Amino acid sequence: MEFKQVAETASFKQIGTATRVSLKIRDVAEKCKLVKTENGLKVECTYMGPNAASYLQYIEKNREKLTNYLMNPDVADFYDWMEASHQTPETLRRHEKEILILYVNFDLDTMIMETGISDENVTMKLGAPLIHINIATMGRNEFKLRIYNMLLLADEIAVAMGNADLRQMSQISMVKTYLAEIYDKYHGGQGSADY
Repeated sequence: MEFKQVAETASFKQIGTATRVSLKIRDVAEKCKLVKTENGLKVECTYMGPNAASYLQYIEKNREKLTNYLMNPDVADFYDWMEASHQTPETLRRHEKEILILYVNFDLDTMIMETGISDENVTMKLGAPLIHINIATMGRNEFKLRIYNMLLLADEIAVAMGNADLRQMSQISMVKTYLAEIYDKYHGGQGSADY
């Protein structure tokens, strides 16, 4: 709910309805900054726009995660993936000993490529895909960048869960070569990918 102060009576008047807002860590982080204090780092948010109370509640509940996110902008994709797949460091650790692989799903009709983490039966695990892209709308350099970012994300997930097999798989060149072959064959590119 949003309120504004009525000057004549010094009371608060409700100006919004009680709407639940689903915030993502990236949205909140864009409105925050880290401030160094005597006691360490503090997340500061001066956002006063719509749903400001929801932002403040999110910050209170997720202060440590938000601090890590702001301190390490290079792992933003990892935090976004964790949120989208409803994972926590504790739930990821449960998959430490599982045999997990990276899978690729490519739809010829839509030209959508999706990669994710699955078990040996190619049953998707852990919720959200690593990437979901339309290769028909991408140039080779953009495609290569997305694949490298996907492999970095897979590596960060493997490290977080302590799964050595998945970590090894996220570093192999075979994945890059296979994805490049899909790009070349179905995007109309010439020659092999330069990975």
